[in-house]
Amino acid sequence: MTPEEIRSRLDSNVRRINALKNPGARAKQTMIARAYIEAREALSQLREQEIEQIGRERTRLDRKLFGTNGFSPDPNAVIARRDANDRAAKLETPAEAAHALRRAEREGDHIMAKAIAAKAADYSGDPVWAQVVHQYVADKPDEAAILQAMQDLPDTDDGVWQITKAIEYSAPKPSELGEQLPEGLAALPLDGDAPTAA
Repeated sequence: MTPEEIRSRLDSNVRRINALKNPGARAKQTMIARAYIEAREALSQLREQEIEQIGRERTRLDRKLFGTNGFSPDPNAVIARRDANDRAAKLETPAEAAHALRRAEREGDHIMAKAIAAKAADYSGDPVWAQVVHQYVADKPDEAAILQAMQDLPDTDDGVWQITKAIEYSAPKPSELGEQLPEGLAALPLDGDAPTAA
């Protein structure tokens, strides 16, 4: 269900409740408050699902670009990868990393080159470190496409993105609720509610 469909369903429910003949005004408010809270929770769940999906896609692409894809699972390759990761971790500046990357690629050491790129990616919020990642993918079209796909994903920690999504996944409070808190109205008992345990 999309946000638009959830909001449309809420509007339909509010119209249906308002059209009921028997319940009094307070009972209608309670029913509308419950419908609103249900819609609000459904929208919140949709937003969380989008954030989780973006996170899963980012992890998948990261593993594809910087993980062990394409490397033999034999013990020697595993040891070589760990050694490369250890050596890459000791690189302290982007200049050191760029130099080490050039050397690894010149020597055909793909494992070391990938480890250096992964280290640089961890700091790619810094444009100078990001240049090292771009240096790594410069002559690798497949890797460059994966990096571009990663960069195209939204930053779910970005304040502007969060505000945009908060608006996208919101529902206006029905005017029938006035200034009252929906949670308080929704908690009022209605005929037909299951009795609460004492």
